[in-house]
Amino acid sequence: MSIGSPDTKPAGGSGRSTGRASTRRIRWSLFRAALSLAAFLLALPLPGHAQKLDLGDLSAPTFVTFTSRDGVPDSIGNAVQTDTDGFVWLSTAHGLARYDGHVWSSTGPAAIAGTLGTFLLDHSGSLWVAFRDRGIGRWDGTSWHMQGRGNGLPTDHVATLAETVDTQGRHTLWAATVDAGLLQRNAQGQWLPVPGTEMLPHFILSIAATTHLGGRPRVWVTALDGLWFQEDGHWQKMDLPITEVQSLRATGRGEDEQLWITTIGRGLWRIDRNGVRTWSLESGELPTNDVYSTAVSGSDDDPVLWVSSRAGVLRVHDDRVRTFGRSFGLPSDAVRSLSLWRSPAGTDVLWVATEAGVARAVLGGSQWQTVSLLGEHGTGVFGLLPEADGHGGERLWVAANSDGLGLYENGAWRTFSHANGLLPSNDAAMIRRSRDDTGKSTLWLGMNGGGLFKVEEPGPRFVSVDTPWPKKPGMAVQDMLAVTFEGKTDYWFALNMNGVHRLRDGVWTTFKAKGIDGVWRVRRLIAQTDVTGRNWLWAAGRDGLARFDGEHWDAGAVTLADTFLQGMNLLRDEQGRSVLWLGTLNHAIVRVDVSDPAQPRVLPDELPRAPDQTAYGAVRDSKGRIYVCTNASVQQLTPQGGSYQSRVFTRRDGLLNDECNGGSQLIDAQDRFWTGTLGGAAMFDPSVQVRDDTPKPLRWLGAQIDGAVIDTASITVPPGRHELIARYALLSWQRETESRFRSQLIGYESAPEAWTAQNSRVFSNLPPGHYRLRVEARDYAGNLSRPLDIAISVQPLWWQRGWAWGLFAALTAGLIAMLWRWRVHSLKAARRVLERQIAERTAELHEANQRLRELSYSDSLTGLANRRRLLEALHRHASSEGGSLLAMISIDVDHFKAYNDRYGHPAGDEALRRVAEVMRACAPAGAIVARQGGEEFACVLEQAGLEQARQLAETFRTTLAAHDIPVPGTALRNRITLSAGIACAKVSSDADVHDLLRSADVALYQAKREGRNRICG
Repeated sequence: MSIGSPDTKPAGGSGRSTGRASTRRIRWSLFRAALSLAAFLLALPLPGHAQKLDLGDLSAPTFVTFTSRDGVPDSIGNAVQTDTDGFVWLSTAHGLARYDGHVWSSTGPAAIAGTLGTFLLDHSGSLWVAFRDRGIGRWDGTSWHMQGRGNGLPTDHVATLAETVDTQGRHTLWAATVDAGLLQRNAQGQWLPVPGTEMLPHFILSIAATTHLGGRPRVWVTALDGLWFQEDGHWQKMDLPITEVQSLRATGRGEDEQLWITTIGRGLWRIDRNGVRTWSLESGELPTNDVYSTAVSGSDDDPVLWVSSRAGVLRVHDDRVRTFGRSFGLPSDAVRSLSLWRSPAGTDVLWVATEAGVARAVLGGSQWQTVSLLGEHGTGVFGLLPEADGHGGERLWVAANSDGLGLYENGAWRTFSHANGLLPSNDAAMIRRSRDDTGKSTLWLGMNGGGLFKVEEPGPRFVSVDTPWPKKPGMAVQDMLAVTFEGKTDYWFALNMNGVHRLRDGVWTTFKAKGIDGVWRVRRLIAQTDVTGRNWLWAAGRDGLARFDGEHWDAGAVTLADTFLQGMNLLRDEQGRSVLWLGTLNHAIVRVDVSDPAQPRVLPDELPRAPDQTAYGAVRDSKGRIYVCTNASVQQLTPQGGSYQSRVFTRRDGLLNDECNGGSQLIDAQDRFWTGTLGGAAMFDPSVQVRDDTPKPLRWLGAQIDGAVIDTASITVPPGRHELIARYALLSWQRETESRFRSQLIGYESAPEAWTAQNSRVFSNLPPGHYRLRVEARDYAGNLSRPLDIAISVQPLWWQRGWAWGLFAALTAGLIAMLWRWRVHSLKAARRVLERQIAERTAELHEANQRLRELSYSDSLTGLANRRRLLEALHRHASSEGGSLLAMISIDVDHFKAYNDRYGHPAGDEALRRVAEVMRACAPAGAIVARQGGEEFACVLEQAGLEQARQLAETFRTTLAAHDIPVPGTALRNRITLSAGIACAKVSSDADVHDLLRSADVALYQAKREGRNRICG
């Protein structure tokens, strides 16, 4: 029995149902209760109580980068360290730079020249630096104190510094030198050679100490010839085949003590009570054998080792290694050093020095977690499915463009794609699980190209399903809905280029929608039972909203301002109404009240403003929080007093990529929100507590008087000076751009200035007197820091002193008083004007830069990608491993100049926009559609041949030729045609890219020569 009468015959099956209408109504009534039961069963987890997926080793840190734009020196970073005040120090090949929470600076008292400095922060909080050419320096909080060959140090060439603690808790500072062996610092502050080290090589590279490893206390050093250790006062060489050791680090306690060794060329080594363990490129566990420095986060019971390498940052946990490079946000894969700092709030902050800048990650400080980078080289992730693994845990399926299907299970990834011969293509479009009337579950996989598979286990094995729709480029199964009634299960499928299909008892039926001529493009399906018990189906797609009443699909049931629908979900609001939340291309979220599905009603737009007008739908968790995915961010709507409180998440909050993908949003059983993005998959866990109520340290940076630097804690302005600049910094370890400051010059200003992002004040021509500059600051979370109070004394000129005033008081008291009031007033007004101008100019520059970034990759007239983005995408494909098979369609609007001259430029612009709309609507997911300039357009298909490109180009041509184009300001409607040239090639170099472009252009010119309105190539 069918749900209703389709508009066409079953594809590949028997003819249309011939039962009488009364029979259909009776059977449809039997379906009502069953539909509700099916929805309940589908919402249940798979058998067994699954423990939620542990993303500790799966997730990635979120890096914030600092480059030369932020003041980082252009030279390569060699080491990075945070001091006890919260300042971050960077050493380079030429000297030191310091970060004050606002900008990196390599000038002033904190700057010092020196080659390849390495840092040590000792137990007392003193910061030390060792240079290869200047000896050793110690920072006292205001300046550096250097010690070298000229003042007591036996050498200027120091490789590194270390601090060890013996079993009695005594601390020892060590210096490893290039040419003077091993040094120790005594109680008098002298660095002296260590007795008994004559047999050691002079070039010592690193130092560490253990208390239990080997059964007794040991001091370890490395030299060019390998690893040495001191035991009971005697030095011995360890019999290990390693040289060029870069660093040593002792971790753990007691019997669990470990010694980690990094090397150049031999990978990562560890010595513990079980012996020696290695990780290397040859073993397949490391991406490179060149590793430098280490840092440890976590606890003694569950430590995590971080390692810098030539291939990025390595994370070692439970002996498993994961690599984070440029694709995760680092400025370079070449990471020279890293360090870990624990903030006053107990948060671990990882700092990374690379060869192209500095990066920082707050570990465990975000509710967002990067789950997978599958799809990052294509258009991202389009399907996610976390589910029980059948063994008490969870696993994760990821459907991605360009990377196929991924499965994360038992702590490891497996991928299935055309590249490894397991799938017909690399473009997965949908992953859904259904359950039939017997309780049997089925996992469905939809592919771009139109393929549909059942995923069977064990294996998994991919079993192709015979389907009635054509398999061609651009065709994709977008959604699946299982509906059980009368003891049987129907499977409904939505296709982006072929409408809705139903599979029942092995027979396919193809449906069409009333009101839609030609291709019906569907993305989402939803079932609904109304208050009377009657059941309905809804379909959303590029042709708007369609309703199935048990008999027919109708696309004219409701009129929408934007019929380009990206997603859909059915939610019940506080008044008990059933509301469809529709994601649209140009109107964000549109809500339709379908409490009476026969009379759907568009609700007023009363939601908080969306961060972007392109939205992909909405999902709601058990607490009523609604997540809206857009092209620029994720918006969280929390119910509050009959309305919603809006919170927006972007990259700076830990979101992997700001642009979401449709069909990949869900809420799991733990109320975690999952989404696919253009760069991979991400997950938001609202249960993670990231409350930050720790005030950040507010520090005085010093002042300038007419350009002269003053670094004292109080300021005296000599007579005749005119400009004073006061600088301060809030040392926040995250979201510094949201730090705010306000200040008041007590004795001169009656109230504090307004809160501002500016971390300095400028005073011009202050009257003589004694003032106090009070500075307040708050961080991104609103935590107020302890204020600064800086004494400022402005010395008077001779004629401003008391005896001079006394001399002239009798003659000029009234005049001076009047002039003085005028002077103070004018100075205040000028200062306010100047500060307002600075603030306005800063805001204008910020807005201009933002506009430039937005416009650099898009065509302002059509909204398509511009030529720059097209060429970068082609070159990116050419640089991928093994190259890429690409098909190119080059398009020119026929007789456009004559059209433009006849109807005017506004009509020409409207025609170009309509061409862009046709191409955008017809192009498959993953295709690159661009305007090259003027009336020229282009479309690039990945892994497509000439025939596929020809079919798509023909679709462009016929669709445009049948498209009425209005002439603005008139009642005229015209039609235009296009000519296209196609070419196909495997590109693996820039020359291949140019050949492909040239071939497509040659074919285009041929089409124009042969009479236009045709496809050649």
